[in-house]
Amino acid sequence: MPPQVDVCDFPYDVVFRDIKYPRLEFKTGTLLLVLPKGENETRILKKHRRWIENKYQIIKEAKEAAKDLEFVSREPIEFRNTVKDLIVSFSRELGCDPGRLYIKNMVSKWASCSKKGNITVNRLLSLLPNHLIEYVVYHELAHLKYRKHDDFFWKCIKKKFENPNVLERELCGYWFRLQKTK
Repeated sequence: MPPQVDVCDFPYDVVFRDIKYPRLEFKTGTLLLVLPKGENETRILKKHRRWIENKYQIIKEAKEAAKDLEFVSREPIEFRNTVKDLIVSFSRELGCDPGRLYIKNMVSKWASCSKKGNITVNRLLSLLPNHLIEYVVYHELAHLKYRKHDDFFWKCIKKKFENPNVLERELCGYWFRLQKTK
């Protein structure tokens, strides 16, 4: 069980936007509350306290594990070809039809999948081991079948990757390792 964190003393940032639903993000290691205009931040913090505490603990562990992680050296063309091959293979397996592949610098994520089915991959993913590249590509292609991270989505992921939580934590560790090298 993660240590109890007093939500009121927990470091966080708040942004109010013209959105319908609140969002809680830990992309940088600091909690960011993205709230609809007029939303009560205290209510959201109390409602999601357990989730915040769990994420805080995961990030703390990831930062510790990051110290021992090694990067892989790949040429950009090798990385592009690897990702293209994975997209072909996994899209057949999943029965989906992806759009175009884009590889670019991304600020807060490893990859994304657009509504048009285009897959964008963070250039920094090229520094990670093959098993994590495979996981990220499969994860994004699974979004062509299941847009949200709901039970159906995770069931699909678990058919291919037995324990995605371990991979997610490893990705988190690499994310913080990369932040130290910038």
